[in-house]
Amino acid sequence: MLHWKPANRREPLVTFWPRPKTSLQPQQSKESDATNPALPEAPARVPPVALELVLTQLEPRELARCRVVCREWREAATSPEVRRSCFITHWRLGGLVGEPRNPSLLDTATLGHFVSRHEVARGDSPTSLAVRYGVSVTAIKRLNNIISDHSLHSRTAVYIPVPNAACLAGAHALFEYCRNACRELLVLVGEGEAAAAREAAKAAATAGGAGEGGEAEAEASSSRAQEAASRLRDKLVALLGRSLHVDEQTARYYLSEAGWCPKKAMAMCEQDLAWESRTPGSSRRRRGPIRPIDE
Repeated sequence: MLHWKPANRREPLVTFWPRPKTSLQPQQSKESDATNPALPEAPARVPPVALELVLTQLEPRELARCRVVCREWREAATSPEVRRSCFITHWRLGGLVGEPRNPSLLDTATLGHFVSRHEVARGDSPTSLAVRYGVSVTAIKRLNNIISDHSLHSRTAVYIPVPNAACLAGAHALFEYCRNACRELLVLVGEGEAAAAREAAKAAATAGGAGEGGEAEAEASSSRAQEAASRLRDKLVALLGRSLHVDEQTARYYLSEAGWCPKKAMAMCEQDLAWESRTPGSSRRRRGPIRPIDE
């Protein structure tokens, strides 16, 4: 270190530091580490198949943590097969049918998403359904968005919540979107219904992929649309018949006259009933008590 003393006091004091000598010790240590056979080697990469098999044993929520480890783990954790297998293993299901509208449902699904379907029959009530399936009346009304007890008969089917996770063991779950509750649910079905749903999905996929833009596809789509329209009309007829206490032929007549609008059909039926009650000699007219004949 050298100091240069200025001649004038106003000039600053300057210090010169010598340049350090380069050493070859780090390079020699690296060379010695490379040639030393006693050091452990870098771990080999896990095969993708083995990694996917390990990830399927985790819970669905833990897959989110695995996606931030590295690129390989992210690809394995986001695979649809791994997510479905992990979901089935976690809930001990027998199988899954269909694809969810929201893919994140496989990671965030809870016990409240699993339900069973019940076809509404005459004499059913929320209380009787709660006693039959062992759940609360409030849970049934909240799940199906039912305001009152008599509104249950305006539905063809309702969903019943699953009481505990033990009911899911070995069952098949079907993804279904409920428009009344505005949420996606997992409906428990039997093996026969699950197999039929899978075959229908495969047939729809093959028909859509084989005949793109062809006449066969157009005819199939038109027939499916007609079948869906007929089923919807049958449901409207049944609902209107229940609400107005009339037979199916009468309900179908009013719906066809009203352009299949339930509100207009109900208004037309009420007008006819009011006219019949005011018309003399009508069977619906309210008559007074029978008076004795004067001799």
